[in-house]
Amino acid sequence: MSGRGLRITAVVVVVLLIVLVVVDRVAARVVAGQIATQAQRAEHLPSRPTVSLGGFPFLTQVVAGSYRDVRVDVRGRVEQDVRVDRVHADLAGVRVPLADVVRGDVRRIPVDRLAARVELTFADVNAYLRSQGSAITVTPDGQAIRVAGSVQVLGTAYPVSGTADIGVQPAAVTFTPRELAASVGAILPPALRQAATELLTVHVPVAGLPFNMRLTSATVAGDRIAFAAGGRGVVLDADAATAGR
Repeated sequence: MSGRGLRITAVVVVVLLIVLVVVDRVAARVVAGQIATQAQRAEHLPSRPTVSLGGFPFLTQVVAGSYRDVRVDVRGRVEQDVRVDRVHADLAGVRVPLADVVRGDVRRIPVDRLAARVELTFADVNAYLRSQGSAITVTPDGQAIRVAGSVQVLGTAYPVSGTADIGVQPAAVTFTPRELAASVGAILPPALRQAATELLTVHVPVAGLPFNMRLTSATVAGDRIAFAAGGRGVVLDADAATAGR
């Protein structure tokens, strides 16, 4: 092959590679958009979640109808008066048939497993407590939690506070105070410490999380509590969700 022929071949190869990359990225955006739409419908989300897809080349995943790395962000979901600031979920084994993508009619998306980070700010926790008529406040104390409030006993108010243990349930979190101490100038009788502990124990529902995920653990992260969560065998099905409402 002549030098001119080699140059033409090289140009054609480069152009084809550019075209493939562009088509690959366009396909990723199309599939991400369809997953986002279906997730919003199936999970009754107030706004469309942000969806991004990993893996390159992506077209091989489109043809196979199986996606290795799907990242979903849901912001500001409110359930039972509790606002969850952010849910970031990493979905693995997401199956969307190519025919459904081509028709633009994705209705059912099975997901093998997911791992998520669920973020609940202290501001939202305290807003929930106020909505329930509680004067207790929950604040960060380094990597720990501090609860504070006032205990009324026989007409006497005892302002108390203390660090708290975090109890994580699949759809709730409980803050149980320990090492309670009265505020400056106040003395909490030892006999009232158990009653004060019970009165200052805080239970916050974290229910209705998307993708049927369950909380597993919690850590304090600045102005918020970050929960680890997970799930398996999830199916995003808008038709089934609507029928079950």
